[in-house]
Amino acid sequence: MHCHLFIPDFSSAEGDEPDRLVAAETLFAKGRRRRLAASPREAWLFERFAVPKQRDWPVAPYTLLADGGTPERDFWLRADPVHLRLGRDTLTFADGAAFEVSRAEAEALVETLNRHFGDAMLFYPLQPARWYVRLPGAPDMRTTPPSAVREETIEGNLPSGPDAMRFHAVMNEAQMLLHEHPVNAGREERGEPVLNSVWFWGGGVIDAAKSRPFSTVFGDDPLARGLALAAGIPARALPKDAGAVLAAAGDEGVALVVLDPPRSAASERRAALERDWFGPLLAALQSGQIGMLTLSLPSADSLLEIETVRSDLRYFWRLKRQLADYLGSRA
Repeated sequence: MHCHLFIPDFSSAEGDEPDRLVAAETLFAKGRRRRLAASPREAWLFERFAVPKQRDWPVAPYTLLADGGTPERDFWLRADPVHLRLGRDTLTFADGAAFEVSRAEAEALVETLNRHFGDAMLFYPLQPARWYVRLPGAPDMRTTPPSAVREETIEGNLPSGPDAMRFHAVMNEAQMLLHEHPVNAGREERGEPVLNSVWFWGGGVIDAAKSRPFSTVFGDDPLARGLALAAGIPARALPKDAGAVLAAAGDEGVALVVLDPPRSAASERRAALERDWFGPLLAALQSGQIGMLTLSLPSADSLLEIETVRSDLRYFWRLKRQLADYLGSRA
């Protein structure tokens, strides 16, 4: 069995702590490393499944499938609730990765939007932080994923193209509708970010599956799950550790494991990755339980890919170094 582990923002687990990740350092040292051009998570996943880019990467119909919807051949667009922050000279935002929203809150906000926009644009809150609109055709515009905007101002990242002004207008109207909504009044009283606009992105039509690169996909990432389901591949929730993956995946095929983005402190994440993933996977490689381990480690400026087979572990001249040495641009 071949296990492929995708670890978002692995470099954030690095810190000044003196502890060493022995299993990780072994895998990094013994394996064959390739440094590739930086690739957004969405692009990396679509490319693995041989799904072509439309005007945007078509995130919406695939996450809708993972969320229990039926995309059919309609054009779907994500319209996620966001919190806009007005700075001194800038306007920035936070999305559902930075706050919690309940299903009741989402449904109340969407009910107001749908009452205003009517059949011209119906919003579907399939998940509290993932909303969708279905359009009669593909608008001529390009959008930006929230993950690419979180650290930047929204200027320059708004929808662009001949049809974009319509969606700018909807965003502005949504701000006015949601500004004094009772849901937001309650959130403000509790010190929570108000949900005062929507962010359009990731539109497209679901494409017929052209590739089945994995036998099983493990992860809670909705895009990874949607791509797996569209390709007829089992999509399983992310287990707590590699042992559970190995027990469920069987002896054959390629299992993709998409870990969650970091939510804990660097030192805690380092320890958890070593204990739950690197250590057990190295042991499985040593024992022959798996034949190959691939690590895909994206960062802001590159993607480091490391492939290790059992025989690589015998190469004693491949000496271990600290992880920071491998994560540098020349590793």
